[in-house]
Formats: sequence, structure tokens, C-alpha cells
Amino acid sequence: MTDSSPKPEIQSISIVALGSFNPAIFQPRWLSSNGLIRDEEAVVAEREMQIIHRQVSIFSTEWFSLQVTDASFTIDSLDPTKSPALRDLAINIFNVLEHTPITAFGLNTNRHFHMKSEEEWHAFGDHYAPKDSWNAILIEPGMRSLTILGKRENCGADRVQVKIEPSLKVRPGVFIHVNQHYDLDEGKDKRPGERMLAFLTTLRDSWDGFLSYCDDVARHLLSETAVGE
Repeated sequence: MTDSSPKPEIQSISIVALGSFNPAIFQPRWLSSNGLIRDEEAVVAEREMQIIHRQVSIFSTEWFSLQVTDASFTIDSLDPTKSPALRDLAINIFNVLEHTPITAFGLNTNRHFHMKSEEEWHAFGDHYAPKDSWNAILIEPGMRSLTILGKRENCGADRVQVKIEPSLKVRPGVFIHVNQHYDLDEGKDKRPGERMLAFLTTLRDSWDGFLSYCDDVARHLLSETAVGE
């Protein structure tokens, strides 16, 4: 059976955690010394390092980028084939930093899809943000951004957010962002170790299902507005 999922022109995947972090720890050499990345990757990342500071650490390798502040941790990749490696790297980082207090986290995809024609591009915006509702108060109204919040069936996430916009990178194209968010601070009786376990377990068990769901989101949103061949 062939995969009928729409293929994005540009995409990224990311894992974001909120809590209390020490940005200065997150250096390429620290990752390589703990066996989390190869020594060669650390050397290249150090050479092209953007910033390492007490309050923020930002650097990239050929397949992932890392940005850490005292309140947030973000790891992302522009290469979808690296999704298992990205998940495993995040898990292994926090297996080492097991006492890090994490209060919330999210799984994210950003995808830019090329539309076959201007007609199809307009049909997408007209379907999800009908112009009839705006014609009385605006001239030439058009959708700039639409965000819908909800929950997924059989999913432990506290909420799922889907955002659609005209793509600024692909013309004519649409941008679809999906965020699956988990709050770990709701249960005040949870100890930091229990929150970390919940974070790591969810990453291990739900990552593939989340990416599959994002495929379903794109397939549904784009098929709803497809213009006849």
C-alpha cells in the first residue's frame, strides 16, 4: 500500500520542555563526553557555536539544533528521517540530568505544503476562514492565522493545538503547526522524579503516534479543500 500522506516541502520536528535548567551545562563537549553525540559532531558544533552563556545556550549540529534558557529546553531537527534519533537524544540527555525539574512539555511539528495552484491556495483559506463573515468590515479579507485548540482521543496530552497559516516559505503554500502539550505541574503532589518519569515515558511511548497523528492532520486539512484534478 502506498503512503497517501501529503509531502511537505519544508518541515521541522521539535521537543520543548519547560522547567528549571542550567544552560551552561548544555555544551557540545558535555554531550560527547556523556556519549550522547559523536566527538566529531561536538567539534563541528563548537566551531560554529552561536552562544554559550549562563542564561542561554544555542548551538547546532548537522542534524539537530539545541536552545536552552533557564526556563526552557528546545531540541529540533529539519530532517524528518532523524525523528527517532531526536527523541532518543532528548531521552538520553534527561536520563543523565534525571533530577531536572520539568513542569510541562510539548511535541511539535511545523510543515509547509506546496499547493498545486493559486485557486487551491485560496480555497484552503476560504474553507477554514470564510470571507463572507468579513466582507462587511474589510476589503479583500484573507486568512492570516487560525488556531484551533482541543484534545485527541486516547491521548494523555492536556491539549492539542493546530495552527494554519499561509506559508511564508513556500508559494503558493500553507503552513500547518501541531503542538501536543502536557502539563506536569497540575498534580502538586508529584515529585520531580515522577514528573521526569512521566516526561521520558511519554517521549518513548507517544512520539511515533504523535508524528502519525500529524500526518493525519495534514491529510485531513488538505483533502477537505482539494480542488478537482
